[in-house]
Amino acid sequence: MLPSNLLLVYKHKGEIQPRYAKISPENLQLANQLIEIYKKQVGEKKKNITPFITKQEQNHEYRFVRALALLLDRKSQFICNTKTNPQFLRKKIFQTTEKQGLPTTTKKRQQILETVALELSLNIKDIEEQMYADLDAELFLEKFEAPTPTELLQQYNLSLTQTLLFESNELTFTTSGNWQQLFYQIKKLGLIYEIYQTPEIYIKIDGPSSLFKLTKRYGTNIAKLLPTIITNQTWTITAKILWKYTNEICTFEMNHTKHNQLLKTQPLQITTYDSTIEETFANQFKALNTGWTLKREPEPIPVNKSVLIPDFSLEKSNLKIYLEIIGFWTEDYLQRKTEKLKHVNTKMILLIHENLACEKITKLENQPQLHFIYYKDKIPLSHILQYLQKEFETIKTKEIQLLQKLPIIFTEPIINYTEFANQTGLSIEAIQQTLTINPPKNYIPINNGLISQEKLQQIATILDNTIKQTKKLTLTQATTIIETQGVNDTTTILKHLNYKIKWNGINTQQAEIIPPKPQTTNEK
Repeated sequence: MLPSNLLLVYKHKGEIQPRYAKISPENLQLANQLIEIYKKQVGEKKKNITPFITKQEQNHEYRFVRALALLLDRKSQFICNTKTNPQFLRKKIFQTTEKQGLPTTTKKRQQILETVALELSLNIKDIEEQMYADLDAELFLEKFEAPTPTELLQQYNLSLTQTLLFESNELTFTTSGNWQQLFYQIKKLGLIYEIYQTPEIYIKIDGPSSLFKLTKRYGTNIAKLLPTIITNQTWTITAKILWKYTNEICTFEMNHTKHNQLLKTQPLQITTYDSTIEETFANQFKALNTGWTLKREPEPIPVNKSVLIPDFSLEKSNLKIYLEIIGFWTEDYLQRKTEKLKHVNTKMILLIHENLACEKITKLENQPQLHFIYYKDKIPLSHILQYLQKEFETIKTKEIQLLQKLPIIFTEPIINYTEFANQTGLSIEAIQQTLTINPPKNYIPINNGLISQEKLQQIATILDNTIKQTKKLTLTQATTIIETQGVNDTTTILKHLNYKIKWNGINTQQAEIIPPKPQTTNEK
């Protein structure tokens, strides 16, 4: 964060935005000049840096320059480089002054310093230099960790945003992941939050201006949450800012699309598994290549005024099933976990160790949205797959019924099942089963989609013309021709065109394509 007097904003019609520093050649040049100043002043007093900073303020917005210098100060290590502690030295001078009287003249001041110098075995010059050596301007720059100019500007923009959020009375955000770390930070910082699902997960945090008792510390803690939010790939933030100069509530909005390049972000920390049970399950499930996507620590599930972050989500098409592993417990943990599970209103698999088959857990089995699987030494993957398949078949059946009712009309020569599934939001399995059994008029099913009769005849014409020219066409050549036409299913295409493959060994280069014999009409 920056001091409030260095905050630069744009405010217009109830909206407010920090005056971000663009990553422009001009700003990069200024940042680089300031960084070079600090590099050259290592070993010198801090007060020697000030004239250079003041000079830059004459050519740029002074608050911008001072903020950059402040950020560079935070990357610097300043020390008091004296043999005698300045505080101790000043104490001796004050004690001597008390005995000899106030130094109302230059001569009297000299006598006091001579007395202290004699007592501490120092000369007067040393005392003059060291008595205020611990003041900020007198400190020596011992070490400087130089950022790049881009990093400095990004850190400035981040600090500027945090300073503005300090004045917020409400902050709402959504993000694409890292929920475990986010809620850890929210609780650690002592922030008051509410969770909404519409259908995205939104977290609303009350700011210090909305609380009964305003506290600077609470506002600072909201600002500290910002780096964790923007660590993710996608995010949005909306805040209500109490602009103290006009006592006006302004809206501040930001998102990853506009602001990612402007802000300094921390690398996303990969969350380690909570137990070897979780890690083993994840590795084994992924190795099966079931078609289900396994996601670690998905978005939180709202439960009353709290949240439950499942261990995993399993996703296929538009079906999502959560999975929670309960493999260790204390009485308090089990009480809190079961209380949350009572209010879960989405499908969830509970993998529970046999030792936890107690009354608290078994009472939950009456809830239809929860599916219980008990395990002892290892998690039974087959039971999980059976349940997933059962749930998916239910969805698939409904999708097939929907497809059968739809008047599907295609105009493209080649229809890809995957692309059609992405466009409609239906599963590939439902689409493939429906369109393969009952393809639209003038279309023929192939391996991963449909091809029109017209396109099929175009391919036939190209193959026939090639054979007429070359007298011979290998399987490899035919495959190249067919793939050039946008089809990756040579065998099915040749079969529909009544072509035969003459094998001369196992090499496709030697395999020959035999066109169908022309049909003849025998007249009697």
